[in-house]
Amino acid sequence: MTVRKAVIQSRLAHLGRIIRDLERLRVLPSQEREANSLANLSLERALHVAAEAIFDIGHHLLAGRGLDVPAAYREVLPALARAGIIDPAIMERLDGLAGLRNILVHDYVGVDTARLWQLLDERLDDLRTVHAALGRIPELHDGSA
Repeated sequence: MTVRKAVIQSRLAHLGRIIRDLERLRVLPSQEREANSLANLSLERALHVAAEAIFDIGHHLLAGRGLDVPAAYREVLPALARAGIIDPAIMERLDGLAGLRNILVHDYVGVDTARLWQLLDERLDDLRTVHAALGRIPELHDGSA
């Protein structure tokens, strides 16, 4: 399998839109964060989709480069770091992303929205960093389709 440039580009574009939506949510005052159920749902969904996009791009890159594709989401970021696609420091900062994704997908009743807002405040820059790193992969800049 080869890395399909169009697949990566479309998912990166979507991740970029999600990050911009998260930036808009981040500026909400604390009173609105607590009281606005639609903002809470938007935050949950945006974080879920951001995680899915990162893992999807990671799987595609690893498979396209002929590298082992992890069976578990929690192994995708370490595999990307080993492949030199992302910095190990950002991998460590986003260590809980797979667990967050699993909570948002499978344990949605028990989601702690206050914790999600805290994660947004503390980790949005990390999502931007991963987005930028994925956008720098050579396959996107080599002139092939």
